[in-house]
Amino acid sequence: MSIAIRLARKEDIPVLDELFFEFSNWQLERRDTLHEAIEDPNGELLVVESDGRVIAFIHQVFFNDPLHAGLNSDITNLFVKGDYRRKGIASQLLQKALETAKRRKVIEVHVTTRENNEEAFKFYEKHGFKKVGVLFEKNP
Repeated sequence: MSIAIRLARKEDIPVLDELFFEFSNWQLERRDTLHEAIEDPNGELLVVESDGRVIAFIHQVFFNDPLHAGLNSDITNLFVKGDYRRKGIASQLLQKALETAKRRKVIEVHVTTRENNEEAFKFYEKHGFKKVGVLFEKNP
């Protein structure tokens, strides 16, 4: 299977909206937010294309962190469509995101996942990430 990893484009928004729903099972209106994410110079939304279809994505956001006195990034979402899993696509996407982080001189790359997502824990640990804390969340 041949794939191409590229920056998301505006015309990808409908399929990205579908993939985000498949990823989260949350029916939300995401189109404006996806448009902003694609245009945001402090972020990078990459997609994987196979046979002309977008089948995966990764979203990374860059921010200045005064504690670490430099640029950090958060990988907010990484998703591969079901039929395409276990083919190394997520690893390739993550590697591409890490290359961007290195090029932008990021000090630390952070990633969060649900506390019961053992598969994700193993994936990120395999790629050199270490569990260092707990994420708390609250709706304002």
